[in-house]
Amino acid sequence: MPIRYREFPVYDALAPYVRQIWLFECDRAALFGGPERIVADGVVEAIFHYRRPFTMRFAGADAAAQPVSLLVSQIGRYVEIQPAGAGGFVSVRFHPWGAHHFLPVPMREVGDRATPADEVWPRRDVRAVEDRIATAATDEDRAGAVQAFLRRRLDAHRKQDVSALVRALWRTRAPQRIDRIAGSLGVSQRGLERTFAAALGMTPKHLTRLARFLRACRRLRHAPAARLTGVAHDAGFYDQAHFIHEFRAFSGMTPGEFAASPRVSALDVE
Repeated sequence: MPIRYREFPVYDALAPYVRQIWLFECDRAALFGGPERIVADGVVEAIFHYRRPFTMRFAGADAAAQPVSLLVSQIGRYVEIQPAGAGGFVSVRFHPWGAHHFLPVPMREVGDRATPADEVWPRRDVRAVEDRIATAATDEDRAGAVQAFLRRRLDAHRKQDVSALVRALWRTRAPQRIDRIAGSLGVSQRGLERTFAAALGMTPKHLTRLARFLRACRRLRHAPAARLTGVAHDAGFYDQAHFIHEFRAFSGMTPGEFAASPRVSALDVE
């Protein structure tokens, strides 16, 4: 099959932190159809290539080949990806609060960039899982090798659970002051900001901006002909100028261009 996409059940131990584990294969670069843009979403993905790595370009940067295994974080910038030949990888999409439970370094060290996996985890362990994925007989074996690797990282680095705090802000629709949100959650504003810096590598305010933007993306995907004023209001933007400014900042395009483009993807807000 020239192009394959599969998803796999997430192990119970990983499910509180990992949203999705998926595999993609493409036998020829031309089948991919050109670069695909992925808008900023505040989520970390761990990618393990077992064929030729894709090329990737962050907004404002030149295109470069991805490492064999890497972490990709998009706090404030879109990226564009495309295969450089016959490609295949297993990818782990963490929940917004999930990745830091697996990392021995602060989130700010991997934020808004692509980081080779062996700069974060022991090189010997990374090479071992790469070998297991490359020689696996089945897709299930590849996904299982990745999940076993993550389980060991989780056992070594699990931290305080902050999912309730993150979910509360992720679901905030109308613009609100962060001190009021913190008060409603029973924490101080400074405490909330410290927690977010450690666990997500961003501020609470930035997360609410991303959530609002991604809600607008989902609405435009489902109803591309919708009036932009209605989309902006429903997502929580206070005026049209603010809406367009945020859209350009996180996607590099206008809302109308996003709605019309089949080569742009955005994460669904949970």
